[in-house]
Amino acid sequence: MSEERSAIAIVDDDDLVRRALCRLVVSLSYRAIAFASGEAFLKALDSDTPFCALVDLHMPEMNGLEVLVELRARRAPLAAVIITGSQDESARERCLNAGAAAFLKKPLSRDALSAVIGGLP
Repeated sequence: MSEERSAIAIVDDDDLVRRALCRLVVSLSYRAIAFASGEAFLKALDSDTPFCALVDLHMPEMNGLEVLVELRARRAPLAAVIITGSQDESARERCLNAGAAAFLKKPLSRDALSAVIGGLP
C-alpha cells in the first residue's frame, strides 16, 4: 500500500465507537487517525491529510454533513464516508448529494468497510 493511501481518519464523538472503528481500520492494514469532533479533524487537515475519512453523521457542535460541506468548500483531496446508526433515508440522500463517497450504517462490518475503501479512487 502506498504511503498516500495508508491513513484513514475516524471522526466520531463516541469514544467507544471511535476506538472500535480504529481497530477495524487497522485490521484492514490502514493507519487510523482518530478525532473526537469535526472541528478537531478539520483543524488537523493542515498537517496530515488522510486519503479517506469515516465521519459520524450525528455529532454535537458540527455534524457529519457540516464536516462534509466544509471539506468540499476547502476542496480537500480526500473521500468522506458518512457513518450513522440512523435509518433516515433523507439524511443518506442529503449526504450523497453533498459529495459523500458512501453512506454506511453502524455497526460497520469489516467486509462492507473494506469494499467501500477498496472502491475509492
